[in-house]
Amino acid sequence: MSAVERSADERHLRLGLGDLPVIRTSLQYIYNLAAGLDQLGQLRAGKLEDIAFKLIGAEQDIRQLLTESVYSASLRNSQNPGAELLDYLNSLVAGDWKREVLPWEIIGIQRRYADFKTVLVSELGVLPSYFVNQKGAYDTLTLLQGGTMLFPAKLLAKVPEAKFDALEAAKALAFEMGTAAGFHIYRCLEAVLRRYWSHVSNGHAPPKVRSVGVYVAALEKNKLGDPKVVAALRQINELHRNPLIHPEVLLDQEETLTALGLVRSAIGVMLNALPDAQATTTGATS
Repeated sequence: MSAVERSADERHLRLGLGDLPVIRTSLQYIYNLAAGLDQLGQLRAGKLEDIAFKLIGAEQDIRQLLTESVYSASLRNSQNPGAELLDYLNSLVAGDWKREVLPWEIIGIQRRYADFKTVLVSELGVLPSYFVNQKGAYDTLTLLQGGTMLFPAKLLAKVPEAKFDALEAAKALAFEMGTAAGFHIYRCLEAVLRRYWSHVSNGHAPPKVRSVGVYVAALEKNKLGDPKVVAALRQINELHRNPLIHPEVLLDQEETLTALGLVRSAIGVMLNALPDAQATTTGATS
């Protein structure tokens, strides 16, 4: 992979997660970068034309790393030795490619590369890099980029305003923020429940207090909706939603996955009863 290809690939990965406060980096980029730069330590004296492309490739790799990559702002100490190496490489390839590269010039490359490598490895060693583990059956990429896949496929077509909370729930789950994930999971449920109420009540005004418990009471009082749906909502509200609003209640990963399963089931049944949302519906996020 060329330096230009690696640069484009890294910029693409940098944009891959939208507004998330993390950047998806390419491990292949680091591997290829190291392999390419280590050629500088293996050069031998000879005609410049025989090694010129290696020098140019290394120059492009170093420049991209220090000025365009996702690591650029964090590689402060590497900037000066990197610049010194770049200047030296540029001075060599600027000459006649038919000339001989003398041993002392090769030593100059290797010395400057060794200085740069020492500082670079030191800085890379302390960069805050993490690997996000898979949560249950949900892989990390799905949680970070395709959070709506945690919920039934009909969710966006029928309740588009739930998209934001579906995405936020998945991201919170990925980073093991169980309580935050729980809030967004239940907000998805409430969004679907509002649509469900409007449908089964034929557009009747919703309850003034728009909480799951109040909706459940209204459904029971007016004998609306599927009794199985109402029973499931009551159970979710009493066993999970109500306790979650108390500050002392914290959800761990397993509890969050359990809540997700229950809510997903209830949402799925309600969605089956709903028509697709109108194209002009507001509240959906792009």
